Amino acid sequence: MKAAQVFSGLGWSALATVANAMAQFAFLAVLARLLDAEAFGLMAMAIITLRFASYFAQLGFAQALIQKPVLDAEDTSAAVLMAAGLGLAFYLAVLLASPLFAIYFRAPELPAVLAAFGWSLVIGTLAGLPNALLRRAGRFKAAAGIETLGYLIGYGGVGITLAMAGAGVWSLVAATLAQQALTGVLGLAVARPAFGWPVRRASFAHLWHFGSRYSAIGFLEFIWANVETLVIGRVFAKADLGVFNRAITLTNLPVEQAVGAVGKVMFPAFASLAGEPRRLGDAFCMLLLAVGVAGAALACGIAAASADTVALLLGARWAAAAPVVAVVAFAVPPMFLYVVCGIALDSVAALGPKLRLQAALLVVKLALVAAAAAAGLVAIAGAVVAAEAIRLVFGLRLVGRILGVRQLACWAPVAASAVVGVAVYVAVASGATASLAAGWPLLARVAAEAGAGTLALVVSLWLLVAGVPGYAPLARFESVRTLHGRLLAALHLAPVQR
Repeated sequence: MKAAQVFSGLGWSALATVANAMAQFAFLAVLARLLDAEAFGLMAMAIITLRFASYFAQLGFAQALIQKPVLDAEDTSAAVLMAAGLGLAFYLAVLLASPLFAIYFRAPELPAVLAAFGWSLVIGTLAGLPNALLRRAGRFKAAAGIETLGYLIGYGGVGITLAMAGAGVWSLVAATLAQQALTGVLGLAVARPAFGWPVRRASFAHLWHFGSRYSAIGFLEFIWANVETLVIGRVFAKADLGVFNRAITLTNLPVEQAVGAVGKVMFPAFASLAGEPRRLGDAFCMLLLAVGVAGAALACGIAAASADTVALLLGARWAAAAPVVAVVAFAVPPMFLYVVCGIALDSVAALGPKLRLQAALLVVKLALVAAAAAAGLVAIAGAVVAAEAIRLVFGLRLVGRILGVRQLACWAPVAASAVVGVAVYVAVASGATASLAAGWPLLARVAAEAGAGTLALVVSLWLLVAGVPGYAPLARFESVRTLHGRLLAALHLAPVQR
């Protein structure tokens, strides 16, 4: 993939991310006021139930289509056939098992929700294929536009309309299905994939070989991400799960949008560099720095202003989520830094080592969350933070070994991200304390907190890259010097160094 395509893709993905993030925050605020905590708790139960099956229903088809060096029409046909067949099979399996999940979560309403929401196993899997073909071809503008339009109509049109009509949890179900269906239809119309018949056995074999291992990893990562949901859903009430779910959503959403958009561009870009380990290693360090800084700044800012953030976005009745947000936000930077590690490993098909690492660390997180459960939601949030930090340590060691990147080069972006996070946290916390003492209203306090955090971010980044005379910690690393030179050139402050 050419550099111009990568930078163009990042630009369009960034634009789509901003639009999606603004829409999601708006929908989050509206739906939190239209629906109660039990509706979100029941939806969280349905989502986690379906995801037990979704990773095997999807079988990594989209990633396999992107990663395959040579793709033909028969490969596309094989992906569609396997996606439709497995999606339907796992939907039926979920229907049969739904009473068991209802007993586990103590939620008799759950089977009815699963009967409707379960169709996402078929619709969502098929909808992801044309989007994957667009990204493989470097058509990031079209892919970003389709995803944004699908989300706006699905949640903004269908979801909010039904929520205003009093549909409760069904408004969330309908919004998701509508978004997936529209994304799939638009993707097919734009990508216009070619299909070939009959399909060779080799096409099915490639999808199964890559996809089965990818799905196994995805399943373990899903269990990892939802250990706390499984524990809270079993031990606590639906309302408690709703509170924790909103806290997780609030802290993850800004970074998840950004990392998701970048990952859709960088995975095919990394895959194209699989035969050039030095360039791939440098690209990995640059992406690690970008994700780490963005994640640390946003998460630490949210943590420092947790009470005001919850009050503004969710409303006063969700005040119980603020203490959880103040802690669980610190899990966001290591969580998404590990996602970057995962993208790099996937791009070189190092799925075996990644699978073994995830399986081993899952046991660690289970133990931490189980031990914290008796102490309440905030303690569980602390266990999540500790588990994510441990996983990042081992993830960076694995990537360094696979890609041949020195550990110092891997940890320099992480250290820089930590410095930025501390600076933003102190600045935002100071702004929150001063504006509250002055008796400012909520909107004014949030504006002051955001301004203080932004200033701290800019100053800390400048000191890390440009530095005080004779001391610029990050300038010693090639990937950061390259990025800094390109930024200065873009601002017409210096020529690009070649």
